[in-house]
Amino acid sequence: MKYPIIFAALLSFTSLSSWAVDPFTVELYQTSCKICHEEGVGGAPRSFDDSAWAERLSKGKDTLLAHAIGGFKGMPPLGMCSDCTKEDLVDLIDYMSAEDAQ
Repeated sequence: MKYPIIFAALLSFTSLSSWAVDPFTVELYQTSCKICHEEGVGGAPRSFDDSAWAERLSKGKDTLLAHAIGGFKGMPPLGMCSDCTKEDLVDLIDYMSAEDAQ
């Protein structure tokens, strides 16, 4: 009986926000998104910066996905990832907008 209690206690110390990032998503970020999002080039929201993403996330992920697919302001359609699927783009948005993902 003590093992379930220990397990539950250990789970309580883990952060829900410390999710595992798919290495493929990290690779896509490195090759397609980092060049603009790392420094906020052309008004791009900086990666892993809650304040840079808060207003954008408040508009909903569907809006962010539509902007990623169709382009938005200085960002070309699909950014620099012409082979990305919708799922890839959603994963990239989740990755870049998570403060503790790096």
